[in-house]
Amino acid sequence: MYCRKCGEKNPDDAVYCRNCGEKLIEEVKKPEVVEIQDNEQKTHTSSSTTTSTSNGDSNALSCCLCLIGIFIIFAIMGAL
Repeated sequence: MYCRKCGEKNPDDAVYCRNCGEKLIEEVKKPEVVEIQDNEQKTHTSSSTTTSTSNGDSNALSCCLCLIGIFIIFAIMGAL
């Protein structure tokens, strides 16, 4: 790998130029989103992990119910 600033040849795994200290490695690119269409169903996939919205809704509902239960328990204990 050659330095963009001074032209020094560096090892391929080098992070900084051994001659001038310039950073050699550029930012990591974000994964591309690829659209796949099967008949009437459209799916979005990417190289990173995705979560299903139904799981997110279920988790949010469970969290809300748990918080309501805790609130009720504290309300009962405070009334005693």
